[in-house]
Amino acid sequence: MINLGELMRNLRNVALRGNPAECAEPMSGVTRQVAGLRSEGTFGGLNVVIDEPVVFGGTGSAPNPAEVALAALGASLEVTLRCYAEYLGVPVKSISVALSGALDSRGFFGTDPAIRSGFGPLEVVVSVESPAAPAEVEKLMTHVNRCCPVLDVFRSPQTVNLRLNHSP
Repeated sequence: MINLGELMRNLRNVALRGNPAECAEPMSGVTRQVAGLRSEGTFGGLNVVIDEPVVFGGTGSAPNPAEVALAALGASLEVTLRCYAEYLGVPVKSISVALSGALDSRGFFGTDPAIRSGFGPLEVVVSVESPAAPAEVEKLMTHVNRCCPVLDVFRSPQTVNLRLNHSP
């Protein structure tokens, strides 16, 4: 099994050198709608299934895209917290994240330009079971708040170069 604390120290040393080519972690994948509103994707050689609920025309066999986005946020918060706990030597028994938010159909259907199509405010509660002092766990959350990559995607405007590839 990998020593996560040691890995974090090594990766941080690489980041401290500041060479963008050494620090980049490229990611890519492809999704394809396979049946109705059900999509399958491949990212990093792993498969993911995304669907819509039956009431929205899907098969209800997998989380919908917005739920997958929330799951990505929760998992990224957990990973970031665990990595920093190991890096800083803070013992953590378990981590879980409860997330909730709502989409407004006026945004999806474009009926009100003042309503965004994505989530409004999200409620996110990170639960940490740890024998460490509360101040140590709060320090972990400071790192999570600053360094969690998917949290940054949710919080910051992101450049998305959207192109259409149309074939007959």
